[in-house]
Amino acid sequence: MLAVLASNAVAPVGVLFLGWSPTVLFGVFVAEIAAVLCWTLVKIPFAAKRPNNAIGDGDRLFGALQAKRGSVSLPGPLPPCYPRNVPTFLIAAFLLVPVELGVAFGTFSLTGPVVTDEVAGQILLGGASVFVGRGVETVTGYFAAGGYRDHSARSVLLPPFKLLFAVGLLMFVVGPFAVEIENDAFLVALVGLKLLYDLRALQLERSEKRGIFYRLYGSEETEIEPVPVEVPAGAPTYRTTPARVVALSDAVYRSLRYTVTSGVLWCYGVAAALVVFGAGTLALAPLTLAGAFGTVRGASRCLAYGPVEFRCYGDVLVAHDVLLDEPQARLERGAVTDISVSTDAVDRLFGTETIRFETGIDTGPDVQLTVPDPEEVNTDDANANHPMTVPHVEDAMAVRDAFGGVDVAEAEPETEVETTVPSGDD
Repeated sequence: MLAVLASNAVAPVGVLFLGWSPTVLFGVFVAEIAAVLCWTLVKIPFAAKRPNNAIGDGDRLFGALQAKRGSVSLPGPLPPCYPRNVPTFLIAAFLLVPVELGVAFGTFSLTGPVVTDEVAGQILLGGASVFVGRGVETVTGYFAAGGYRDHSARSVLLPPFKLLFAVGLLMFVVGPFAVEIENDAFLVALVGLKLLYDLRALQLERSEKRGIFYRLYGSEETEIEPVPVEVPAGAPTYRTTPARVVALSDAVYRSLRYTVTSGVLWCYGVAAALVVFGAGTLALAPLTLAGAFGTVRGASRCLAYGPVEFRCYGDVLVAHDVLLDEPQARLERGAVTDISVSTDAVDRLFGTETIRFETGIDTGPDVQLTVPDPEEVNTDDANANHPMTVPHVEDAMAVRDAFGGVDVAEAEPETEVETTVPSGDD
């Protein structure tokens, strides 16, 4: 509460004692949106809950990494950092934040601002003050008080979106009149409306009431509390993991394959067209973009299953990330409905095989108009028997035998399938 009041005190002090004009006031509002977005990016890596609406099966770019379990401990007082939050961070940093800042500056321009050197200096001073205030709020409420335990990387993105909507609406509706009137009492009234919004948002966070934003988007209460994967007692009877050179080759192969089998393919088309029309230098831009997407895909693939060791405990198969020292998924032999062996380009290169265990479980995300109430949200399905793929093993029959000798339906040697990470997401 004190942090919210302190950050909102910047505007009335500026209007009443520093002679801020409407342009300065609205400029500081935009600076506050930028500050909130900046601190949101700081929050995302440390959010401990799992998102209620995962990217879903079949998302080759980010789905595998978002399904990752486990955290990385950091030195000092910082809480653990979760690799599963990396996709949301990248999407926010390179898409959502630029778009929201563009909307904020676009709305600010509709007020017809006249920005002189003096006005720009006042906006920078007010913006720096608001940035510090929001920083204090983040450090005290999110880190020191353990607020990161109540959020997922997705729910952290709700407050800046709500702030953008409220401030943008205020500037769009009232901004032109404020510039023409330029009355201190009118500006103080606008500041008061902004303060009422922040206090109301804080009240809703601490109450059981759910407004329209919470019903459409959800909140920290609707995010999923992580549950650890249960591992049978005793030592595993069989272990297998892809060799490092195989894992790296697979990442490179998936990276290149993604750029020619997804929407990224248009980058090559644009580059070819630019070369044909004599703009060879400009063709580097779409090729760089395709390379960036391919790199993200390859890195996600490598981190998602490269360090995973598959451990068989008789009738239970566990995928364990040795890098994070965290089990990722488990599969019981009795839940397996079908098994197949296939080979892709990497398998044929290194003489390995990929074995797939099917369970008949639908792993697609639930689709509905609004987010369910907190008490109706599905719990973490860490111990559910989802399909599991064991990629690039030297002997698929040895895996079958270790897993209880279940029957294997051999695939044709040339059959190529898109292998998935242990949780079934790719």
